Amino acid sequence: MATGTFGYRYTGAGAVKIEGLREVNKALKDLSDDLKNAMKETHLEAARTVLPEAIRLAPVRTGALANSLRATATRTGGRIRAGAGSVPYAGPIHFGWPARRIKPQPFVYEALDPRRDEVIDVYVKRLNHLIEHYGIATDKAGNVFGGN
Repeated sequence: MATGTFGYRYTGAGAVKIEGLREVNKALKDLSDDLKNAMKETHLEAARTVLPEAIRLAPVRTGALANSLRATATRTGGRIRAGAGSVPYAGPIHFGWPARRIKPQPFVYEALDPRRDEVIDVYVKRLNHLIEHYGIATDKAGNVFGGN
């Protein structure tokens, strides 16, 4: 891999592996405090990319489930969160509950599938920006080493 480029690999099981992400996150942790949360914005942007489609695909009886959907992020990942105290059934609706004869309706996963390339683009653009801006560099094997 050339300096400043990272690849991704679709494993076919619903997961995308971004090569070098762990190393970039480690390098960012080692930099100043203001950079420690640099990836959180990216994870949130990626989750927000999927959110409108998840809201559109959410099963509707009262609309409470769709209204409970929100994009969240931590330093390690982004998520679409569903449910609240008034919507305790979000998990059983999404994942199913065989004992209650509730079939899974994985609307969040279905929202991600057509947006997968957009999510990957969010990460690629942001990682390349961070690599250039903060001087994080890679060797020819793609190993990250500290910058400035």
